[in-house]
Amino acid sequence: MDDQGRAFLEAALPHLDAVYRVARHAARDHHHAEDLVQETYLRAFAAFDSHRGPSTRAWLVTICLNLARSDGRRRARRVVETAMPEPYEPEAPGMSVPEKAMANIDRAEVSRALAQLPDEQRLAIVLMDLSGHSASEVAEMLGCPRNTVLSRVYRGRQRLTSLLVQEDINRDVP
Repeated sequence: MDDQGRAFLEAALPHLDAVYRVARHAARDHHHAEDLVQETYLRAFAAFDSHRGPSTRAWLVTICLNLARSDGRRRARRVVETAMPEPYEPEAPGMSVPEKAMANIDRAEVSRALAQLPDEQRLAIVLMDLSGHSASEVAEMLGCPRNTVLSRVYRGRQRLTSLLVQEDINRDVP
């Protein structure tokens, strides 16, 4: 492997999980998310010489989001495919009360509620809350002001909470 290939792997591979989390929520389907991550890394490798930004993770997530948007426009013209719900993961012994509550939440219900949010709010929540990006990083990725991102996250969280309460998502919690 040449030096450029090694440099790319050292810079990009530590961010694979973050890119996958974004792809998983942007694509709304496990298989499409994997394809999206693969395409993201192929495009990133091809453009690695031109990458000069301070954050490789933000750069990779931006590529992923742009690909997801393009893919979403293509898929809008196709028949809708429905994803299977995530398998249940049993709770571990010795969990705290918040951990038990989170374990009892049906991930499929949360995913469905998240999917009902407007794209701008859903992406802002996924990038900040699930991927751990700062508001400034998300603003750079989405090409909008930081306060717009904070507003989208706030409104998205409110709407998500409303949808989860509406679905009685915590019905199994004692």
